[in-house]
Amino acid sequence: MSQTSHRPEDTTNQNTDGPEAAGPETGGADTGGAGSPVKPGPGQPPGRSWEAVRHLLARLHFYAGVLVAPFLLVAALTGLAYTLTPQLDQLVYGDRLRVERVGETVRPLSEQIAAARAAYPEGTTASVVTPPGPEDTTRVVLAVPELGEKQRTVFVDPYTAEVRGELTTWFGSTPLTTWLDDLHRNLHLGETGRLYSEVAASWLWVAVAGGLVLWIGRRSRGRRPKSARGVLLPERG
Repeated sequence: MSQTSHRPEDTTNQNTDGPEAAGPETGGADTGGAGSPVKPGPGQPPGRSWEAVRHLLARLHFYAGVLVAPFLLVAALTGLAYTLTPQLDQLVYGDRLRVERVGETVRPLSEQIAAARAAYPEGTTASVVTPPGPEDTTRVVLAVPELGEKQRTVFVDPYTAEVRGELTTWFGSTPLTTWLDDLHRNLHLGETGRLYSEVAASWLWVAVAGGLVLWIGRRSRGRRPKSARGVLLPERG
């Protein structure tokens, strides 16, 4: 009977050699527990928080560009045309702005004003602009109540005192120059066009700043540009 019996302490000593005996030094391979956070490696993509900000900046930059681009295009074209108004005025209104033949003597200014008033007696004489060059006409500006803030400008040949014609001007600007100025300011849409121009101009810095941030981030990460669909629509999942 005594030869076949086993003592309990022998079994206890054998169980101490299991996995639990490894302790903290040898059991560190288990990183799935709640107390063992996993840090992203250097090759992993950035956090979703930055990705969400980047996608928001991309869409904001795109829509700001859609809002600002038409204004910038019109402003650039009309601004370019506005710089050419002296040449355009000569092309369109050359028969009134220039004399047919340069004479030897200039008629007295009072005689030129009298000729303009005889042709257009309405209103009062507001100002007289002498010819800037030998080929230019004299401008007699008349204030006419029916024209409001605009004036009637009569063009007189300084050598013959002949009236060459008249134009409805706005502070000395020809109708073509005034039209281009209104197009540049408010797209000929009145208050609505002025508000659109102001809103587009105020959002210009958003498009520029957003594009600069996206460009710097893309260069620092060496990423390819997103497709148009990825910019317009948020990613799924």
